[in-house]
Amino acid sequence: MDYRRLVEDSPLATLVVRDGTVLWVNRAARRAVGAGPAGPGPVGAALADLVHPDDRGGLAAVMAAGGEQDAPPAEWRFVGPDGSAVTVEVVLSPVRFEGEAALALACWDVSQHVERQRELAHRATHDRLTGLPNRSLFEDRWSQARSRAWRTGRAPVVVFCDVDELKRVNDEHGHLLGDAVLVAVAQRLAAVARAEDTVARYGGDEFVVLVEGPAQVEPAALRARFSAAVSDVRVPLPESAGSVTTTCSVGLVVDDPDAPAADVLARADARMYRAKRARRT
Repeated sequence: MDYRRLVEDSPLATLVVRDGTVLWVNRAARRAVGAGPAGPGPVGAALADLVHPDDRGGLAAVMAAGGEQDAPPAEWRFVGPDGSAVTVEVVLSPVRFEGEAALALACWDVSQHVERQRELAHRATHDRLTGLPNRSLFEDRWSQARSRAWRTGRAPVVVFCDVDELKRVNDEHGHLLGDAVLVAVAQRLAAVARAEDTVARYGGDEFVVLVEGPAQVEPAALRARFSAAVSDVRVPLPESAGSVTTTCSVGLVVDDPDAPAADVLARADARMYRAKRARRT
């Protein structure tokens, strides 16, 4: 039986490597590294050159282990000439190739599994309607920001935002339009936040923004910026030339890392309601 032919036709990507250089690959491995059916492809190339730069750190250690028995599978990404990446789980085995010692790398394509795990992790930490971080992720980032504040002495700012009269919009126009209002508010807040800020949907019609290290920004100016962004949110009515206009109320506090987070958020909430009452009078 031609065992080499079996490996060549196997859907499992297989490479033979010696001293970090690729000596032989099967068709599945050529596809994994983005090589066409003709030409030498990756043969003669350094294995490290086929692997994503971020994954090369552990590559030398894995290869040095030389397929030790019971060694756990390695995971890295092969990168093709077009920049596309395939995540693989790799098991190494010592082999003889053309009479000399080498390593065979058996590679399982786990890209779909990795993407699925990434998607599940994103769903667990982000609001499905707006795509913003959810309450859990916001609180985790706030906790980390407080730890940094204890070291740097620069407390973050917490901005609390509430959509005015969302219930009326839902009652008069339906929840789909109410959802469109929430998405529009989320986009407005994200547009005026910095890349390092966290804009989160805290729940229902409530949003919070965590602004770290704002020593150069006056809290009043910060509040004015976010208030202006959501003071006039217009959402078109479906099958109509009209639109619904909503406003939001904003409250802001400079965090006190020594106080319970719930107390700080309650102060921001109270300031938001004062702003809401002031607009109604």
